[in-house]
This record gives sequence, C-alpha cells and structure tokens, in this order.
Amino acid sequence: LKLARSPHPQPTMAVQLPCFVSEIASRGFVRGWRLCVLLLLVCILVFGGGVAAAEEPVEEELDADEEQYASPAPPASDDPIPDKVGMEIHMSKKERSSLKTLDCSMCKAILTEMHTEVNKHGMTSKGWGSESQVWETSNAICLALLQKYKLNLTAPALDLKAEGEDDEYGMMGGAGGADVMRGMLVLKMGCQRWVEDYGGDMSGYIYRVVKDKSNTAEGAAQDFCVRHVNLCGKGRKEKQQKAREKEKGRQKVREAMLNKQEQEEAKQKEKDPFAALPEDSKFGLQRMLEMARDDPLHYMEDDAKERVRRARLELRCDVCRTVFEDVYSQVSSKPRALQREYDILPFMEGACEGGKDLSVPSYFGVEPPPLPPAWTDGVRPQLQKTPNAYALRPFGKKAAKKRSKWRKGTAEGNGKPPPAGESEGDMMMTLTCNDMLEPARMAEALYGQIAACGASGLACKAGLLAAADVCKAADGSACRFGGDEGSVSKAEL
Repeated sequence: LKLARSPHPQPTMAVQLPCFVSEIASRGFVRGWRLCVLLLLVCILVFGGGVAAAEEPVEEELDADEEQYASPAPPASDDPIPDKVGMEIHMSKKERSSLKTLDCSMCKAILTEMHTEVNKHGMTSKGWGSESQVWETSNAICLALLQKYKLNLTAPALDLKAEGEDDEYGMMGGAGGADVMRGMLVLKMGCQRWVEDYGGDMSGYIYRVVKDKSNTAEGAAQDFCVRHVNLCGKGRKEKQQKAREKEKGRQKVREAMLNKQEQEEAKQKEKDPFAALPEDSKFGLQRMLEMARDDPLHYMEDDAKERVRRARLELRCDVCRTVFEDVYSQVSSKPRALQREYDILPFMEGACEGGKDLSVPSYFGVEPPPLPPAWTDGVRPQLQKTPNAYALRPFGKKAAKKRSKWRKGTAEGNGKPPPAGESEGDMMMTLTCNDMLEPARMAEALYGQIAACGASGLACKAGLLAAADVCKAADGSACRFGGDEGSVSKAEL
C-alpha cells in the first residue's frame, strides 16, 4: 500500500498488484478482495516456498509406498519451465505418508463422485463415443473432489465439507489460511496421481456400471476399491503384494518374448543379403526396384521391348475376347441373383491381375509386381506367319500342366518365377489387358448380353457377344474374332 500511495509509482508487477488490491478495497468489492488475498497466498506459497527450499535444502528418503506421490525434481536454471508451474508443490514426507494412508478414502470419494457425475449427465446414453466422455470426466474429477472434500493433515483424514462451507473464508483466517491452501494443493496432487494410476480402469468400470444400472454410487465405490484395485478391506497389503508379484512375473514373460523376437529378427537380418550394404547402395537398389515396378520395360533389351510393344497393339482383340469369356465363366457359375451389373464389376476390375506374388519378398518397402491373371494359364501369344501378327493360341497339354502346378505353388508362396519365355508372354498379355480394360463399360455390356440371353431362353455365348460389342483394335476399328468357320463380326453373330 505504501508503494501504491507513493507520488511516483513505477509500472512494475510489484507496484501494480498492490495498486489493484487497494483500488478494489476502496470501492468495497468484498469478493474481489478475497480473490486478491487468495492470489497473494498462492504467490507466497509458490515463490516463498521455493526460496525457503533453496536456503535450507533437505533431502528425504522415500519409502517404496510413497514413490508414486513424490514430486518431480525442480528443473535446472537452463531447463524449460514445466507446464504445471503453480499447480504442484514439493510435498513433505508427512504429506506423502498421509496421502498413502488415505488411498482407500480417496478411492471411494473419487468413485462416488465419478458415478454421480456420469449418471447425472447421462453420459452413457449418448451413443457412439460416450465411453470417451466418461474418460474425459475422469481427468477432471479432481476439481469436483476439491469442491466437496478437504484434507486434514493433522490427523490424516479426507473430510466432507459442511454444506455452504467456503474455502475463501478459511484462507482469510490468518496463519491457518496458508494451511488450508496447502491442503487443497496436496489433495489435488494426490488425486491427480491416483487418477494417473487407476483412471483407465475406473472409467471403464464406471461406464459399465452406470450403463447397466447394476450398482449405486456407494456400492460401486466399495466394489471397485475392495475387489478391483485392493485399496480397501482386510489384507489389502497382502493383496497388493501378490498383485505386484504377478505383475513382475508377467513382466518377465514379456521380456522373454521380446528377447526371443529380437533374436529372430537378428537371424532374419543375417539371412538378408542386403543387410550389410551401405545406406547409399540400399537407396540405389530401392530406386531400381521402384523403376522396375513402375516401368516393366525399363530394364529389358531393345529387341524384347520391340516385341512387347508390337504385341500390345496386335493382341488387343484377342485379349479383350479372352477377358470377357473368363469373366463370364466366373459369373455364370454364380446364382442368378448375383449376376447383376454391380456383381460383375469387381471381376472386371481384377481381370488384369492374379493376386499378390508371395514367392518374392518385398525389399526396401517396394512390393513385387502382382502375378499375371489366371486366364493367362490357358493361352500364349504366338507370332503367326499368315498374317504376320501376334495372336493368342492355347497352351500345349504338357506346358499347361506345368503352368497349373506353378500357379498352385504361388498361392502358398512356394512358387518360382516362370521361365523367361513365359515371363515375356505374361508381360505382353498383362500390359495389353491394362491398355484396353474399361471395367464399367465392359461390365455393363456383359450384363446386357446375359440379360438378353436369359430373356430369349436360348443358349448363347454372352461373353463373345459382349466382346464383339465393345472390343476395339488399336486403330479403333471393331474387332473380328476368328472361329471354326472363319472370322466373324458382331453383325454376323
């Protein structure tokens, strides 16, 4: 007040705070005066306590049961200021011991308040996400505890406040006001540590109890604190000791499993031929694998590239017809109710792929290209003499049997890459399939022909009819498909 009444006050916090207090007092704002006194007490506790601790450092040994209530060490001068400045204090050994003694009382008080709040606001009846709301309530339950309970450090007890009792009056009672404030801070810190230890189990338990209406607030508190966390009741120390021993046993089992997993991973790294390569070499190999995946022709010889390029133009009609007939054979085996257009579309979308190649591992995060589609097991591209163009011809019996065996092995990851000649033919058909594939348009055409055949009641080749309707050659002209009686077009069909 002397600083506030000086003729030349300086604009510092030490001067502005008394000026603010004096102004409020002169106007008769009683509640504002109480708030200012509360602010001054907090400043005295926080900053005054830190000075006292600096002048007379006292090191206290912590018991095993008091470690969870131990305050964190104060940060060094160069360390960043923690987020909870002013919200935590350095508790004495007596305060930590008192909180440990009141574990049971605090458990019951928190469970009772939690049950009351969740039931009062109907949090379990709000549908999806309601359990998250209960969890968020558990994080804020300490404020409700401070409003209804007070901590008695003289004879360790958690007392219920009298109705209408106001903490501001207690903090204005002279020397006892500091004790009231410190008791509130100690209780808040103890509650926060309790919620950190048991909050997850508590929120799930309260959610189930309130949702099922299986217990009252007092009954739920008794059941949880006695049977679930062993903080109340007879023999609780023995139960807690047994729980700790069980947890140590589980921890040992987990450590053994982790060690075994690490050993297996070390063995896999030893088998990996690329594990010992330097990082720049790994990066180069990764780029090569990505280029081979994105552009299959990149690393091929020039004459092989030319053959594939030519086949992609000349095989469009044959590949289109084969895809239609293969999809129709799969769809026709389904019940009629599953032969609609949107049922055909997934088959068309996957017509150019044969699934993931399990026989080749992924290196550097690059997955191998998918297998050739299943319909490639029945046909091969061949260069005909008359006319001088590529066409699809059936596999030979011996080669088809060998190919079928290879396909079964790929499903189990035991297959090997097909011979070089077959690989080139697979690439020709797969790339041609990707060039001409239009899943939506082709599925619509096939469904239309299936419906027309069903309406006529006559047996017809819906796959071939749909191919004649949709398939186009590389130059955009309609395809003419070869048959037993020569080449036929859609009009002739």
